[in-house]
Amino acid sequence: MKARRFTDRGLTEFRGFVEQCRRLVKEGADLPSVPQELLQSAEMSEETDLEFFDPPSPFTSKLDIARYLDSMIPPDEEESIRRDAAFWSWLAAALFERITCEGQLRRIKETRAYLAGLGFQDFYRHSLLGPYFVFSQARDDPERVRVLLYDIPTVMNEVMVQFGSYQTLMQNPQLQTLIQRLYFDAGRGRIKKGAGGKNAGTPRRLMDYFRQIELNYDLHSIGVDVLWEMLPREFERFRK
Repeated sequence: MKARRFTDRGLTEFRGFVEQCRRLVKEGADLPSVPQELLQSAEMSEETDLEFFDPPSPFTSKLDIARYLDSMIPPDEEESIRRDAAFWSWLAAALFERITCEGQLRRIKETRAYLAGLGFQDFYRHSLLGPYFVFSQARDDPERVRVLLYDIPTVMNEVMVQFGSYQTLMQNPQLQTLIQRLYFDAGRGRIKKGAGGKNAGTPRRLMDYFRQIELNYDLHSIGVDVLWEMLPREFERFRK
């Protein structure tokens, strides 16, 4: 079948559906399925040229989501599709159960996790557009952004929270590699212990450091090994 994009009415109805689900989760009640009328009615959505197919297996990580989307979206249409908030919102509705489940547990995140916003403070919070965009900036070597995409669809780790809206990082393979090396524990398959706080050496502190030095340095022209050596002493515990 063809993927679709919401009309204005469809966006309004889907927002109401998400808000209803958020209330039901707080009450401990069962959640309804997304109405087929919302997904297929001409009043709610319109057809696109993209083929939509169900994922072959459950999403166990945001990297799974990104790879699935990358197989759907033609490279020559990537830029225009990435800016189509109505498409991403419809896709979140079509995959709603897939991106709100962890085993038998349903988790409903904030509304912008399902209704896409295109500003840099919003897009990375979307459950589909965020992972896809990160992946698209590291398609040649997705392993360098695994620290941003390793966790399950219903969770967003602190590294993604801090750097998801940082345009300099998203378009800089050297910084991506640095963050992967600094904060990802390959043995445990997750961020390193202590990387989720506010103390010395954490992603929040690294974000402040990047913003400080980019006033005097062109971060796109500095290799990852040089950046690694430039890190202040407070990051030593994560460099080990």
